[in-house]
Amino acid sequence: MSEQWSVCKTKGDCEPWLFLDGWQEEITERLSFPDRDEALRAYAQWIEEYKRSFESVKETNLSLFSFWNEGEMHYCEACDDDLQLFYGIVFMKGDEVYPLSEDEQAAQYFLTHLNGR
Repeated sequence: MSEQWSVCKTKGDCEPWLFLDGWQEEITERLSFPDRDEALRAYAQWIEEYKRSFESVKETNLSLFSFWNEGEMHYCEACDDDLQLFYGIVFMKGDEVYPLSEDEQAAQYFLTHLNGR
C-alpha cells in the first residue's frame, strides 16, 4: 500500500519554515489524497487563494509556502508579547514534508498548475 499525500494549512506565531518541535500542532486543516497529482492540484489551489489574501510570502523547496500580513499579531501569554502571525501551506508524503524541489516531474507539474496551466 502506498503512502498518502497530504496538503496542510498551518497557523502560528513562529515562522513555519523553521519546523520547530511541535509544528504539527499548528496544522489547522489537512487534506489527504492517494494520488500525488491530485494533491499537487489542491496544493496549488490553496497557494493561489492565499496569495490573494496576504501581503507577504516566502517559499522553501516548493514544499512550504508561508504567508503573513505585517502587523497581524497574536498575544503570547508565555512570552508576554505580541507576535507576528504566520500561515503556512505544506506539501507532505505520509507524515513528512516532501522535498518537492528534488522531484523534477512533480515540481514541473505543480508549477504548471500554480501558474494557471
